[in-house]
Amino acid sequence: MGAFEIRLKNENRAILQIDAPGVEGYILGRSDSKISYIPDIDLATFNALENGVSRRHAALVKHQGMVYVLDLGSVNGTFLNNERLSSDLPYPLGSGEELRLGNLSVYIVKIT
Repeated sequence: MGAFEIRLKNENRAILQIDAPGVEGYILGRSDSKISYIPDIDLATFNALENGVSRRHAALVKHQGMVYVLDLGSVNGTFLNNERLSSDLPYPLGSGEELRLGNLSVYIVKIT
């Protein structure tokens, strides 16, 4: 997986376009005005707090050319195609799949 877009479920526009994760991957979550932590992919402007997204909710990592998603022990869960993921286990992430962080649904769309 090269570059990809992250799209909100109910919109037909990309909210973010990024390259596939490198060695360290990306943390998905939300920033918080009370602390200085900012995740790599900050979903705060998309009502992440109201939708139950944790500050450090999930991670996107790359291994042997494939992208995986890992729940980072989030309170409200990470779901792939409506199935809740176990914490700290990698799940392969394909183009067009629905990824839900708490109640915030996004689609991952491969573009290259």
